[in-house]
Amino acid sequence: MKKKKSKSKVNKMSQLPGSLIYTGHNHPEKTSLRLLQYNEEDCSSVEDSDPEIIINKIDIEQNNWIHFYTLNQIEAIERLGLHFDIHNLMLEDILNVDHLPKVEFSQKHILLTLNILSLNDDYTINKEHVSFILGERYLISFKEHRTELLTPIRERIENNIGKSRKKRTDYLFYLLIDAIVDNYYMLQEKLQDRIEDLEDSLIDNPSKNHINEIHKLKKAIITVRKYVFVLREAIINLIKEEPDQIFESNYKYLRDVLDHVNFVYESIEVFREDQKSLMELNSSNLNNNLNQVMKTLTIVASVFIPLTFITGVYGMNFHNIPELSWKYSYFYTLGLMGLISIFMIWFMKRKKWF
Repeated sequence: MKKKKSKSKVNKMSQLPGSLIYTGHNHPEKTSLRLLQYNEEDCSSVEDSDPEIIINKIDIEQNNWIHFYTLNQIEAIERLGLHFDIHNLMLEDILNVDHLPKVEFSQKHILLTLNILSLNDDYTINKEHVSFILGERYLISFKEHRTELLTPIRERIENNIGKSRKKRTDYLFYLLIDAIVDNYYMLQEKLQDRIEDLEDSLIDNPSKNHINEIHKLKKAIITVRKYVFVLREAIINLIKEEPDQIFESNYKYLRDVLDHVNFVYESIEVFREDQKSLMELNSSNLNNNLNQVMKTLTIVASVFIPLTFITGVYGMNFHNIPELSWKYSYFYTLGLMGLISIFMIWFMKRKKWF
């Protein structure tokens, strides 16, 4: 059945470029945003649904991390965009949850959009749209849903763990990207486990057709490959452009993230080959099952050929058949047919035809 487009996506198609329309599904989560301010000595946090309260507390002498818990806050996003002079085309990409990963540069900002990917119980891919805007001494993060993936980063800052408080927001930018990329490792492991489970099932139960499971796996691999490939290109462009918002000392961390993305991408490429092997193994099992059925039918037909010949001979309507007048002819014929059947089965077993 053909999927219907959501109402927001249909409305977006008729809008001018730069129109701010959230293309995802509205969720019952409470709309709010959080400001986390920190430096090497101090850290403070405030959470509110009013963007003016957040804007009034921004201090350019400190690092400012502004986080939107959900994307269905168009007025608040637009207000922050006006305050930081963020172009509406960037904000449009942030609100478009179907946008592939990308990086964009302006004189004041870096925009990076990417996706949190996870594997559902039915082995379909669930994706959550995430965007980061990096400026001078501030970073704005946008998440489609309230999830806990980025919570450890906030706790590291609040508890002054590692270098998080000693560096500026470009290091926070790296930490957030790295947390999402690290989550890809879990996805990769789940896909690998699924491939191994399917392979064991194909070997242990070759009579079952696993085409539906393999097809779901194929769709999941293709989806992950698409998003990881585009994210890899975005990070390559980010490193190549060397924007002013990122200090030279932090490029080594971004290159490390790129190495992780490359590893995941190469693993997905291997999974594609594994999925093709599973498809071939499933087809081979089905062919073997069909051959076994044909072999069984051929053996049965071969046993009945001489029996049919005997019944055909004695079933002819001729009067001059000597055996017809013999009182033991019926039992003799049945015995002969039984001996022939036993002989043929013994002969086929000896030849190892079954």
